[in-house]
Amino acid sequence: MYGIRHSSLRNPSSWSPFEEFERLHARRERGGVSFPSGPPAPTIHIWTEGDGLRLAALVPGMKPEELEITIQSEALTIRGTRPSSGPEGDERWLRHERGTGAFAHSLLLPFAIDADGVKARLANGVLEMELPRSAAEAPRRIAVQDS
Repeated sequence: MYGIRHSSLRNPSSWSPFEEFERLHARRERGGVSFPSGPPAPTIHIWTEGDGLRLAALVPGMKPEELEITIQSEALTIRGTRPSSGPEGDERWLRHERGTGAFAHSLLLPFAIDADGVKARLANGVLEMELPRSAAEAPRRIAVQDS
């Protein structure tokens, strides 16, 4: 599929996955192998902060109007379209690693979010979001009555 040598398959004892990886990596560096890539969805970091969540998504080169963020209960979706740019005329790509085109990245959050309290900022290619927990989802202390 990705150029595994057939002679190695005939004699499995001489096949080394490490050598095969090095060979494929060298071919890719020369532009001879194209590994499949997924959709150009942003890399996302998410962590707890207080009673809510914080999120950072890497979206270099995008503008706020190119992003669409939706929240429904515990589901968060970030959509956008990265514009395509590249060689013109008789120029050709030597290496093309940045994804372009439409993407949609959905996450299932650990609890429901108060959508009205969400804050989102885009600065230096990083989308930062504050995601407060919904009051209905906040843990509540139950008083135990003496009978």
